[in-house]
This record gives sequence, C-alpha cells and structure tokens, in this order.
Amino acid sequence: MMRSLAFSLLFCLSACGSSLKYAIDDNTIAATTSQERELINSARNEEQRAEDMQREAHRAETDALNEESMAGNEAKSARLQRQSAKTGRSAAESSGDYNLKNKAKAQYDVAEKAAEEADAKHAWTQEKRVYTKKVREAAEFGVLAAKAKVELEKAKLCSAKSIRPSEKFNVLEYEQQSLEAQQKYNDKKRQADERKNRVDERERSFQSKKQATESAKSAAQ
Repeated sequence: MMRSLAFSLLFCLSACGSSLKYAIDDNTIAATTSQERELINSARNEEQRAEDMQREAHRAETDALNEESMAGNEAKSARLQRQSAKTGRSAAESSGDYNLKNKAKAQYDVAEKAAEEADAKHAWTQEKRVYTKKVREAAEFGVLAAKAKVELEKAKLCSAKSIRPSEKFNVLEYEQQSLEAQQKYNDKKRQADERKNRVDERERSFQSKKQATESAKSAAQ
C-alpha cells in the first residue's frame, strides 16, 4: 500500500503541472548573446530552485505518510493495552484486596492516558500528512510558475530582437500565462500556510497528552 502511494506521488511529481500553453524553442534564440539571455538564465535558476523544493516536498509527504501509518498502529496497540488494563482493574475490584485495587487502578490510569496520547499523535500525523500534501501541490505550481517566467523572458527577448517564434506570436500571451501561473502558486501556498496552523494545534494537543501520561506514570510508581 505504502509503495503504491509513493509511486502515485512520484507520478504526480513528474506529470502534474509540467506543461504550458505557450513555449518557445531554445533554438529560436540561439543567435542571441549570453548577455542578452541573462534574464532567461536567471529565471532558469529560479526554476531549478523550484524543482529542488518540489523534490523536498515530495520526500516530506512520503515521510508524513510513513509517520501516519506508524502512529495509527501505535494507537491501535495503545487501545488494546487500555482494554487489557480495564479488564485487570475489574478483576482487582472483585478481589477485595485494597493494595491490588490501587495498583490496578494506577495501571489503568497510565494505559488510559497512553491511549489518549497515541490517539493525539495519530491525529497530529494525519494533519501533517494533509499539510505536506498541500505543500507538495503548491511546490508543483511553483515549478509551473517558474517555467512560465522562463518562457516570458524568452518572449520578451524575442520581442526586443524582432524575432517571431511563430506567426501568431504575442508577448502579451506569455505575460498573461506567467501571471496566471504565479497566482495559482500563490493561492496553493496560502492554502498550505493556513493548514500549518492546524498541524501546530494538533502537535500542542499531543504534547499535552504526553505530559499527562508522564504524570500518570509518576503517580503509579
């Protein structure tokens, strides 16, 4: 299952948002000087950085998927331990042994807090997985925006040098394409940033539950 999810992410990494409606073949500007292509090269450097961020976002999402899976298993185990401790507490209450009752109650308290902690950790990792997905999606649009900027700089150079890549060449179309791609990236990044607040809330809840577990353990000693 995890392998198929990772494959799907990899496919999306290579396929999503990688095409543009307007693009200029590099051979069209081959006769221009390196100085004239300076802004194009600068935009290409930005594209490389965007692709690096995309790869990092993909790795982070894969890690988050693994963390969520592990936390889910831990939560299941903690719930089973809580049920076992509950059974033990019930048996102790029927025994009439005061010391045994207190010990079983303390063990149940620890198991209950540990289960709540595990559930909180699972909820946190679920939120992280959703967040990293949104970051990865934003990164994909970031690459697209960077590519659109490269094509815009090519179009500007063609316009300045009176080069016509095609019969219907219009630099304004490249400007619009770049603006739209950048806006899509900005929107996706904003959505990811807003989701980060929910991740932080879940983490704080988990840390609070973790402290409660530690307190229960100390009381049981």
